[in-house]
Amino acid sequence: MTGTLLLRRLSFLLVVSVVASLTTKAQNGVTVIDSLNPRHSVPGPSYGFYYASCWGYVAPDGHEYALLGCYQGTSIVDLDATPIREVAFIPGSNSEWKELKVWGHYAYAVSENPSMGLQIIDLQYLPDSARLVRSVFTIGPRNVGNSHTITVADGYLYLNGGSSTGTTIYSLADPINPAYVGQYQPSYLHDTYVRNDTLYGAAINGQGLYIASVANKAAPVQLGLISYTGSGTHNAWAAIGGRYVFTTDEIGSTAKSLKVWDVQNLPTFSQQTPFQPSPTTIIHNVHGRGHYVYIAHYKAGVFVGDVHTPTSIVNAGTYNTYRGGGTSASYAGCWGVFPYFPSGRWIASDTQTGLYVMRFNGLLARTRSPLLSPANGDTIVQGSTRTFRWRQAANQAEDPHYYQVHIIGPGVDTLLTRQRDTSLTVPALSGFQNNQTYRWHVWIRDEFTSVSSQDTFRFVYRTSSTDVTGDQASPRSLYLAQNYPNPFNPATIIRYNLPISGHVTLKVVNLLGEEVALLIDDVRIAGWFETRFDGTAIPSGIYMYRLSVGSFTETRKMILLK
Repeated sequence: MTGTLLLRRLSFLLVVSVVASLTTKAQNGVTVIDSLNPRHSVPGPSYGFYYASCWGYVAPDGHEYALLGCYQGTSIVDLDATPIREVAFIPGSNSEWKELKVWGHYAYAVSENPSMGLQIIDLQYLPDSARLVRSVFTIGPRNVGNSHTITVADGYLYLNGGSSTGTTIYSLADPINPAYVGQYQPSYLHDTYVRNDTLYGAAINGQGLYIASVANKAAPVQLGLISYTGSGTHNAWAAIGGRYVFTTDEIGSTAKSLKVWDVQNLPTFSQQTPFQPSPTTIIHNVHGRGHYVYIAHYKAGVFVGDVHTPTSIVNAGTYNTYRGGGTSASYAGCWGVFPYFPSGRWIASDTQTGLYVMRFNGLLARTRSPLLSPANGDTIVQGSTRTFRWRQAANQAEDPHYYQVHIIGPGVDTLLTRQRDTSLTVPALSGFQNNQTYRWHVWIRDEFTSVSSQDTFRFVYRTSSTDVTGDQASPRSLYLAQNYPNPFNPATIIRYNLPISGHVTLKVVNLLGEEVALLIDDVRIAGWFETRFDGTAIPSGIYMYRLSVGSFTETRKMILLK
């Protein structure tokens, strides 16, 4: 065996050995099912970190991805691949501090390097590609060149620390053009957590935890301040119901425990029994889902705490991701966790060893709610009361989530309410067109992820129960939807409705009428369809896509922007 072949064989055996040891490693209900160490550079100069924070993205079809902050950029990892694999890497300015969050199909990345700015990354074409849309350095009156952490909640972006000092608030109504709304500047805020218009701001330099109402984003109102001796408050998470808040301390003379606060009578508060699973290492971050908290505990790895009784937390599981390395006696090991994937998997990032994918006995998968009624192909009559029904995705007490009914069709693209029940009664539907076919499905959402129901049903809308459809092959009933996304790069989806069966052609032409692509030339039955157009091989520009059925034709414009 040659030296090269021997090295390859030994490398393969080493990888198999490491993966085997990880996949069989379990303690108290925590099992590592995969890991990835996609080093792109040398470690950072301050602490020897290769990696920082992690976060997650869930595509509408349920495909799950991990986002891993690296010293030189952002790694995007396909968690549904076997084994998991990196599918994209977005370069960024060198920094050992990288934080990421997601809104819709956009990721937002920040660091403490002022040459990076706020990066906006488009994830919608994964696993094929991801692209950096833009890097933002100023928004309105604010400098956003560097931030220590980032928070996203209910369509608003919060930039914390760094040039923001406290936190500054931006609307994501246009997700690639955040708009400045307001600020909350009681002190330097290392991190924030926002739920139900309540902000929890960690003031790491000794002040404690600020709690404020951000119902009015332009003018936050302070509700209370949790101050305690020796504090170095790093981050916070609020339990179900909001009565209890959990905080971590990265610095200061206080014990490096998970502290528990009863805040039901703000501005007064009371401390409960803390949770200290590793007295000799420093706790970094805490995130919660349902009645469990997931803790990044630096050189001790990860811990899961059972908070069914918040005043008496029980250690429910642990796994040490740290294998040595780094230049600090305290700051190395597990940086962050993300426990919000619908599949029941969760991830952790280690500054030296990369990404870990885990399971925990208490974290159950959600189902992509099957739809029940109106059944596929039903008719809904104008003015009639109709109830949309679907199956539950998960136990609400253990895994809080909510639902939205989404209806799409000619002249309609609407979301109906957000609620925890599995039915929604609609007194009447307005804005719909007679004899047209509409699609409906349900979004299953929590504060950080969103996934569609496994089904999409169709119904026909009629203005009365005695309507006669007539000539369904009229131009009015042939419907060609606007492509999405638009502009696009490199691919887009085209949807269309056929009222009757027939020979269908769908082609793309340039502004001179010259055919660029023939997407469909075949017989189709009546119903809703969609097709994907990939513009990789053609230049940027304005194109037309044309649908023809018999003697009827409909055309729309789309923009390819590379």
